[in-house]
Amino acid sequence: MLLFEKYASELLTLHAILAFLTVALSTHLAVWLGRNYCRGRFAKRRAIVRFSVLSLVAYALTMVLGLALYPTYRVRVRAEFLENPSRIHRSTEVEMLARARALEQDRQARRYRSAGSKAPDLGAQVPKLSPDELRAAAEAKVQHAAKLVRWFDVKEHWALLGLLLSFVVCGILLQWKPDKSSKSIAKPVTALAFGAAGIAWAAALIGLATAAARSVAAL
Repeated sequence: MLLFEKYASELLTLHAILAFLTVALSTHLAVWLGRNYCRGRFAKRRAIVRFSVLSLVAYALTMVLGLALYPTYRVRVRAEFLENPSRIHRSTEVEMLARARALEQDRQARRYRSAGSKAPDLGAQVPKLSPDELRAAAEAKVQHAAKLVRWFDVKEHWALLGLLLSFVVCGILLQWKPDKSSKSIAKPVTALAFGAAGIAWAAALIGLATAAARSVAAL
């Protein structure tokens, strides 16, 4: 039994919620800094500091849940599926057969309905698939899975960088008491905040693409 595998579905749902919050909070903070601090408007400092703390906490919790899910992802998703071409080929064949059968059933049902008669039971019919078409579809999925594995590995390193950027921004905003004379500090801080937000967006999108291909919640 892998660590936390029993709770993978619940953890994945909570991880997705926290990732959404991280994206929303970090983006809001970066935009707020850009619209106000970079223009020399330093009102609502307490609100900006609060958003920076919440963004950092959301980033950290998302990372912690991601680490808790990683063993299950590494074995059940990556090793057993994304890096297993034969498994992808079998899965593709099953999916294409099911899709072809459903389309054929729908076509026959619409034809019989237009004729005013009841459609026969087509559940036992198995459509024929072109071997070349099946092979091409499976190979495309194998290549896509290989890209997802590389993107996911890169995402893990960039997410740590995003957490560090969020920590730096939060630390600066907690200590900094901005005024007109310190306006020059606003642009670097805003750049760091946009960097953290951009990484949060990229990590969330890559995670979503991976879950769409193979989710631990389905196991």
